[in-house]
Amino acid sequence: MSASTADWADSPGTPASTAPADAAERGLCLHCGSDLGHPFCCRGCEAVYQLLQSENLGRYYDMRQGSQPPAPVLRPDSFGWFDRIIEELPASVREDGPWRLSLDLQGVHCAACVWLLEELFGREAGGNSLRINPTLGTVDLVWDPSGGDLREYLASVERFGYRLGPPRKAGARRSRGLLIRMAATVALAMNVMMFSLSYYFGLAPRDGLLYEVFGWLGLVLSTVAVILGGGVFFRSAWAGVRRRVAHLDLPIALGMALAWAGSVYAFLAGGPEAAYFDTLTVFVALMLVGRWAREHLLERNRNALLDASGAEHLTAKKRTETGLAAVAATGLDRGDELWIAPGDLVPVDGVLLRQQAEVALDWITGESARVPYAPGQVVPAGAFNTSQRGFAVTATEGFATSRLQQLLRAPADQASEFRPNWWHRVATWYVTAVLVAAAVGLAIWLPRDVDQALRVAISVLVITCPCALGLATPLAEELVQHALRRRGVLLRTSDFLEKALQVRTLILDKTGTLTLDELQLNTDGEAVLASLTAAERGVLREMAVRSNHPVSKAIHAALVGGNDPAPADAAALEALEETPGQGLSLALGGQQWRLGRSADEAGGTIFSRDGAILAVLQCEERLRPGAASEVVALREAGYDLHLLSGDAPAKVAAMATRLGLASDHARGGLDPEAKAARVRALDRRDTMMVGDGLNDAPSFAAALCAATPAVDRPVLPGKADFYFFGDGLAALRWSLAAARRLRQIVRTNLVLAVAYNLIALCLALAGMVTPVVAAILMPLSSVGVVALTAWRLSERRTTWMSS
Repeated sequence: MSASTADWADSPGTPASTAPADAAERGLCLHCGSDLGHPFCCRGCEAVYQLLQSENLGRYYDMRQGSQPPAPVLRPDSFGWFDRIIEELPASVREDGPWRLSLDLQGVHCAACVWLLEELFGREAGGNSLRINPTLGTVDLVWDPSGGDLREYLASVERFGYRLGPPRKAGARRSRGLLIRMAATVALAMNVMMFSLSYYFGLAPRDGLLYEVFGWLGLVLSTVAVILGGGVFFRSAWAGVRRRVAHLDLPIALGMALAWAGSVYAFLAGGPEAAYFDTLTVFVALMLVGRWAREHLLERNRNALLDASGAEHLTAKKRTETGLAAVAATGLDRGDELWIAPGDLVPVDGVLLRQQAEVALDWITGESARVPYAPGQVVPAGAFNTSQRGFAVTATEGFATSRLQQLLRAPADQASEFRPNWWHRVATWYVTAVLVAAAVGLAIWLPRDVDQALRVAISVLVITCPCALGLATPLAEELVQHALRRRGVLLRTSDFLEKALQVRTLILDKTGTLTLDELQLNTDGEAVLASLTAAERGVLREMAVRSNHPVSKAIHAALVGGNDPAPADAAALEALEETPGQGLSLALGGQQWRLGRSADEAGGTIFSRDGAILAVLQCEERLRPGAASEVVALREAGYDLHLLSGDAPAKVAAMATRLGLASDHARGGLDPEAKAARVRALDRRDTMMVGDGLNDAPSFAAALCAATPAVDRPVLPGKADFYFFGDGLAALRWSLAAARRLRQIVRTNLVLAVAYNLIALCLALAGMVTPVVAAILMPLSSVGVVALTAWRLSERRTTWMSS
C-alpha cells in the first residue's frame, strides 16, 4: 500500500516542508522526484521511501538536489566476496582489527546519497570512519570487528538501493586526463586574456619593454595552450585521416593550427595588438570543456554500478580440511565440494548432495519457474539458490570448462566496427568544403597580393571553423544524457545515440525483461478465492505469508487486506513445513492442509485439506507496468518487435498473445547460442537486444546495440550500451526518442552553421574580413548556437520524452 503525503509529513524527526511534500503537490514521485508516476514510479522507490520514514531518515529529501534515477530493487547479496577479502587480511588484523577496506560502491547519485550512507554507517557500533568518492563510486572505510558484523551494514545499505562490492574499478583515467588539460588550458587562456586586455586599453610601442614582453608572453602561452589542449583534437583528427575517415575533429584541429599560425603571422607583421591569441586560447579551452563534459558523464554512468564483467571476480565457498573457505571460482576443479548459501550462484555443474534444493535458472536459460532438484541430480552452473537454506554440491567439472565461464567470457566487441554514417558524411562534406574554399581564396588573391592571399585563406579557415558544432554538439549530447538520467536511463557507450538512429528491430527477452521477478494470480484467481470460506481463506493466507516462494507471495498479495480470520492456534502455524519442489504442509485442528504444485505441471497450484482439493490456483508472470502499452507505442512508431526466450514455448506464445505480437515474432525454448543465432538472422545492423540474463550475453554481441534492466547483476550492464532503473519499459522509447531529438538539434545547428558560413565565406573571399575579425566572429557564432541548443533542450522543453 502506498504512503500518502500526510503519512510522510507526520513521520517523526522529519520536517513537513521538505521535498516530498512539494513533490506531492506537483504530482511527482515522492522518492526520486520524477514525473514517471505519483505517488511512486516503481516498487523500488516505494520501498525505499517507506524505509526512510521508518528509520527516521527523512532528512535525505532535504539534502537531495533535484530529481534522481528511480531506486532499484536488488537481489539480496550473500557477500561471498566479503569473506574472501577478510581472509586476505593478516591474521592479527582479521581477529583484532581495525579493518581498513577499499570497496566499490553502486547507486550513489548525489550528496543526499552520501549523507544517507554515512548516517547508516554512524549508527553501527563498529564503524570508525567512512570516506565516499561518488564520482568514482568507491568507499574507504575503517571498521572495528569487535563492534559488530560489517555484513549487517552491507545488508542495510542494500535495502536502500545501494550495493558495495570488491574493489575492481580502474578509475576515471580518460576524463581525469582531460580535466587536467582543461584546467591548464583555462588558466593559460585567462593569463593570455589579461595580456590582451592591456593592448585593448591602450598599451602601445611608446610604453617600451612591457609592450614587447606581453606580446611574446601571449605568443608563448597560446602556443602551449594549442599544444596541450589542441593535442586531443590533433590526435583524433590524425587517427581519422589514417583510417581514411573525415572526423569532425579534423576541421577543428585545422582551425586551431591555422588560427595559431594566422595569429603568429599577425603578431610578427603587425605587432601584439594585431594578434588574437586571447580568442584562440579561449576557443581551445571551450572545446576541451565540451569534450571533457561528455566523457565525464559517460564515466559517471559506468561507475554508477559495480564492475563485475568477468569470471575472475566470482567467489565460491569450498570445503577444505579446516572447513569452508571463500575461494576464487576460477580455481575450482572437478571433485571439489561447494556450499551454496541462499542467494549464491552455482559456479560449476555439480551433483546435489544430501538434501533437496530449489534453484532459479532464469539467468542462464530464461526459464521463469523455480526448478526443484533431488540429491544425485546435477545442478547446472549459473543457477541461483532461491531457497531459504543452503545446499552442497560436488563439482563435476572445472571452472575453466564450465558453461558459466563460456557465457561470462566477453565476446568480441562489435562497437569498434560501428561507423556513424550520417555524421561522417557531414564531416566529410564540411572538411572538403572548408579546404576547397580556403584554396579558392588563396588562388584568387595570390596573383594580386601574397599577404592578402594568406590573410584570406586564414580568415576562411578560422571563420568557418566548426567551433559552434564542436561546442553545441557535446552540449546537446550532455543535455540529452542528463534528461535520460533523470528518467533512470544511463548510457555507457559514447556511440549509442548514433546507433539508435539505425535501430528498426527491437528484440526482447521475456523473463526479467518484459516481466518482473514476481508472479500474480490469473484473471480467474479472484473468483477461485471467493469460492472458499472465510476460515479457509484465513488458513491459506497464513500459510502463504510464511513462505518466500513466488507462488506463495502471489497468493498472499491477493488475500492481504481481507477480513478473513486467522487460525487461533499460533503454535501450529509455526510448525508449517516447506519442502522444496513440493510446497507447504500444515497440521492444524486435526486436519492436514497442503499448498503446492499438482502432479500435472499445467494443473497449477492446489490448496487441499485432508487430500480434498479446495481450490486450484493458476499463476502467471507479472508484466512490467505499462509493458503492453509500450509495445504498442513502439510498434506504432515503426519498430519491428520480436520476443525470444529460453522459457517454455507455450509460455512465450502466451506472452506474445498478451502483448499483441504475431506468433512468428515469438520463439521459446532457445538456448543462448540459438537465441544469438536468431538475433544474427534478424540483424541488418539495425537491431537492439534487451535482456537481463547471462544467457543474453551472446545476443548482446550479435545485435547492433543492447540494453538491460538488470542493475542487480552487473555482468549484463557491463556488456550493454545502456541500463535503466524502474519497473517499466518506457526507457526503450525514451532512448530512441532521445537519439532522434539529438539528431534534430544537430541538423538545425548544422543549417545555421552553413547559413552563417556562406555569408562569412563570401565576405572573407572578398577580402572584407581580416583574421582578427574572423577570430571575433567565430566565438560570437558559437555563443549563439550554444545558447539556442541549451534552450531547445532545457528541462521545460523535454516534451519529446514525455511519458
